Amino acid sequence: MARLRKKEQQSDPLTPWQQYQARQQQKPRHDRRQKPKLDVELPKIQNLRRRKLIKNLALILLPLLFLLGVFGYFASPLSKVGLVSVQGVTTVPDQQVINATKLSDNDLMLSVLVHKNDIAQRVQKSLPEIKEASLTIKGFNRIIIHTSEYQTIGYVYQNHAYHKILVTGKVLKAGTQTPVDTYPVFSGFTAKELPKMIELLNQFPDAIRRDISEIDASRGDANPNQIALNMSDGYRIIADSRTIAKKIKYYPAIVSQVKKKGVVDLEVGAFWRPYTSDEKSSND
Repeated sequence: MARLRKKEQQSDPLTPWQQYQARQQQKPRHDRRQKPKLDVELPKIQNLRRRKLIKNLALILLPLLFLLGVFGYFASPLSKVGLVSVQGVTTVPDQQVINATKLSDNDLMLSVLVHKNDIAQRVQKSLPEIKEASLTIKGFNRIIIHTSEYQTIGYVYQNHAYHKILVTGKVLKAGTQTPVDTYPVFSGFTAKELPKMIELLNQFPDAIRRDISEIDASRGDANPNQIALNMSDGYRIIADSRTIAKKIKYYPAIVSQVKKKGVVDLEVGAFWRPYTSDEKSSND
């Protein structure tokens, strides 16, 4: 009976704790003394902390540097209008175009960039001679005004001064005592007749148009449509404004056949005659 009990006691299973202790005793000694795995990964943790610190500094410093750059730019002369130049004008002075922009060296370039189309429109409204205008910006604060002009067709004598006439029929308010260009001078025409004469003049051959020094509403011989053209080569053309556009082509052939200055009459027919004494004195 005693032997049976002893056998039963030896067959009792081990508790989980006893099993764990048994396994630990069976492990080699050097395995039990191995350092924790956490110690091996410490350099990686330090790198992660360093990167996070750099990232946080960048998030703080970059906006500050940006704001400092913005403030520095607006405080410098580069943020304001510097050199302004004009391209494309031949009859209008450059300074007159610059004055029409109403820009000053106190204006910010950022404002010019935003409103450059408005500034170009301001130039066109202020100067009737300017057909088109546009602005470009070079570098930090250099402005270039690109322009194109309406062609000047002649002068009209009004209020004791010569006023330019544009190809559009617009008569400029500013006048001069002495025309500086070789454009024809219109005289005696009403405000209604002048645009029609400009349209007629544009139909003339270029060589003839360049040779005209004066166009006068002569209205002679009881003809209200009679006009007289004084030519720079010394001849005078008498014509009817209703038919001159068709007959002016005969002028070069007629003057090539005569050797004496006189009148080329295109009013009824097409012929040459010498100056009368009155015409010669007035022409001189």
